[in-house]
Amino acid sequence: MSEQPAFSICGLVSQIKERRLRASEIVAACLERIERLEPRLQAWVFLDPEGSRREAERLDRLADAGTLLPLHGVPVGVKDIIDVAGMPTAAGFEPYRGRVAREDAPIVARLRALGAVILGKTHTTQFAFADPAPTANPWHPERTPGGSSSGSGAAVAARMVPLALGSQTAGSVLRPAAYCGAVGFKPSYGWFATSRVIPLAWSLDHLGLIACTVQDAALTYVALLEQRVDLSFQPQPPRLLLLTDFLDRSEPAVRANLMEAAQAFRDAGATVEERRLPVDLDLLLAVHHVLMTTEAAAVHRENLARYREHYGPRLRAAVETGLLVPAALELHARRLRARLARAIDELLAQADAALLPTVPAPAPGRETTGDRSFQAVWTLCRVPSISLPSGLSPDGLPLAIQLVARQGHDRGLLQVAAWCERALPRLPEPPVAAGA
Repeated sequence: MSEQPAFSICGLVSQIKERRLRASEIVAACLERIERLEPRLQAWVFLDPEGSRREAERLDRLADAGTLLPLHGVPVGVKDIIDVAGMPTAAGFEPYRGRVAREDAPIVARLRALGAVILGKTHTTQFAFADPAPTANPWHPERTPGGSSSGSGAAVAARMVPLALGSQTAGSVLRPAAYCGAVGFKPSYGWFATSRVIPLAWSLDHLGLIACTVQDAALTYVALLEQRVDLSFQPQPPRLLLLTDFLDRSEPAVRANLMEAAQAFRDAGATVEERRLPVDLDLLLAVHHVLMTTEAAAVHRENLARYREHYGPRLRAAVETGLLVPAALELHARRLRARLARAIDELLAQADAALLPTVPAPAPGRETTGDRSFQAVWTLCRVPSISLPSGLSPDGLPLAIQLVARQGHDRGLLQVAAWCERALPRLPEPPVAAGA
């Protein structure tokens, strides 16, 4: 193909069903784009071009025989903490280089069964924590793409693939999506199995999706779970709770953007009410920090003793902090979590979704992966959350809003997000992609 196909999962699947496009053409276009952009972005730690082409050709033969799958021919990037059979899973950790997975993680096996083509593994921060990966932001080479799903966010935003898998223990799906101008969706805890995924903190680890649009994320989500959600039908405009606690901690450009989005939703018929959290935001974040560091210490204690010199300074400090936390404090944090989650559930039950910024500021420099505080609250409470691009900052960096719903109300959240997406401006392609 001389040009990349229209870059939407829904569009690609539709064109394949109409016999206007073949899986091999989609994969070839994506691989060509990766070859051009990868030297500038470093989104990928491993690519399998030959295996991807063979799989695409197999899918073409299936289509010729009349068999079409829900994600037929859709290229996917997989975060490098998630096992893909025959590919290394290094998790950004030098001693793990060359360790090849024998089996697919369940979510990868399911994607393959749906017709997706796994192109390779995307860069992650070390063990999905906070030491930056080598990936650049497609909007500015000196800004972070976010973490820990750094390569997944950059790859989707740069139109290398229409879909990538990420994980979130604090904010590692939504933050890269926000900084890179993509859609990031974290389902309720446990809806995607995390077996054959390298853990960071078991009770906080979620798998999630980074895509170009809400419809793309929803199509993938419902296919993975064999569910159905009609995004074209929203019986009435949603009721949203705008959480002002987060505005108080946001930069002016972020505050202004959220208020513009809220007004756009009102103009389209939504009810938007300002509310404050029923519990202290700093307490929520403190509980998250205690649980994340103590669980990370349990995961990494032996490995840190063996490979200390290979650990990044941020992860090493987190593990060492977790080792110092008394058992009584950890138990108290778990009890607090249950109480705080109940209070958050009571708040979210009053509307279709809560509305807040995804991040307090646009992407900072590459010495950090950014601020996780606006996402970690919802990860702690195990509720579904989604980030939508909502505009550009004065210096041309993506801004994003976040929508949150009650635990288990994932399909309803996707419907609300699809409604809201229609009222938001569409971002242009990022400079690195537009100049490809």
